[in-house]
Amino acid sequence: MSDDINEVEQRLITGIHGAPELRRDEKLQYLGEFRERVLKVLSKEQMKNPQPYPEIETALKDPRSSRLLLNGDLDYDFRAKYLKLAHKYAKPYTVINDPELKGDTGLAVISDHAVVADNVKVE
Repeated sequence: MSDDINEVEQRLITGIHGAPELRRDEKLQYLGEFRERVLKVLSKEQMKNPQPYPEIETALKDPRSSRLLLNGDLDYDFRAKYLKLAHKYAKPYTVINDPELKGDTGLAVISDHAVVADNVKVE
C-alpha cells in the first residue's frame, strides 16, 4: 500500500512542478545549457568592453557552433556588437531573461551537441 501512495505522491509532485530537471544548477550557470555544449563564454563584466572579443568571433565561425545565448540582464548596448557577429556568421541568437540564472555568464556560444572544449572562459 505504501508503494501505491509513494507513486501517487510522485505523480502529483510531477504534475504540479513538472518533471525533475537534469543538472539544473549547471544549466542555470550557462544560460540554460549544459556545460558540455558550451564553446565559449564571457562574463557580464567582459560584455561591457567596447570591442567584441575575437575569441567569440572565432567560436561563432566554428562549424560546431549552433547559436549564441545572451543574458537579458545586460543593456542592449552591451549585446549589440555580438548580435552583429551572430548575423555575420548566420547564427541564431536568444536573449535569456530568467531571474533564476546563477553566476556571471553574460554570453555563451553553444553547440547542439557535446563538444570537447577545455577552457570555455575567455581570459
